[in-house]
Amino acid sequence: IEMAQKERPDLIMMDIMMPGDIDGLEATAKLKADPRTKNCKVVFLTAKGLTADIEKGFEVGASDYFIKPFSPLELMRKVDSLIGEE
Repeated sequence: IEMAQKERPDLIMMDIMMPGDIDGLEATAKLKADPRTKNCKVVFLTAKGLTADIEKGFEVGASDYFIKPFSPLELMRKVDSLIGEE
């Protein structure tokens, strides 16, 4: 979160399951609540594929959600599309 606040990337890819005190859902909610990072797009790459997990991902502000394993070509096309929206 601190790196994103400093660097202000266009897009972040992360898993929902992460080591440490917070998961990807909480990290995304914090990024979206911060004026410095609220416009950063977040794409989840995760093994958590239950409907409730996907819905929660979008509720906290994810731009897209990929379930592992995923197609690298599909991911690259989505990233190109998301970056091109600006």
